[in-house]
Parts: sequence; structure tokens; C-alpha cells
Amino acid sequence: MTGEFNFFNHPALQPDGEPNPERELIRVIVFGSRDAVRATIHESHIRGFRTIDTWSPLLPTPDPLKVMAISTHYRPTNG
Repeated sequence: MTGEFNFFNHPALQPDGEPNPERELIRVIVFGSRDAVRATIHESHIRGFRTIDTWSPLLPTPDPLKVMAISTHYRPTNG
């Protein structure tokens, strides 16, 4: 890979359009081996923390042995 990997430039981490005062965007990011990330996604679903459909596909990282997945969720605000 040429250049420096900037995790925060990943498209999955870009703002989602117009801000909405009635909800807040929350993202959970998991890094690890393919098997570990898949297991963590499954466990988060079993425990009721995140549903499977909130997770991105497995995404590459600078380390070819590691991947990441991002769960996007909105929570209501008090405003």
C-alpha cells in the first residue's frame, strides 16, 4: 500500500448528510482477524447490543491480516 492509511478518511466514517437535532449518530468499530470480527458481530447480535444489519461489510485495513467493521446506529436525543 502506498502512502499513509488514514482511517478517518474512510467513506463509512463520513458525515451522513444534514444534521438532525432529534437523533445522534453513533458508530462502533471492530478491528481484528476476519474470524474475530465476524464472531464479535455475531456476539453483539446475540447479546442484543447491535443487530446484524447495522454492520458494514468487512473492510480492509493497512494490515492484510486484519479487517474492520463499522456498526452505525442512531439514538434519539433529548433536544
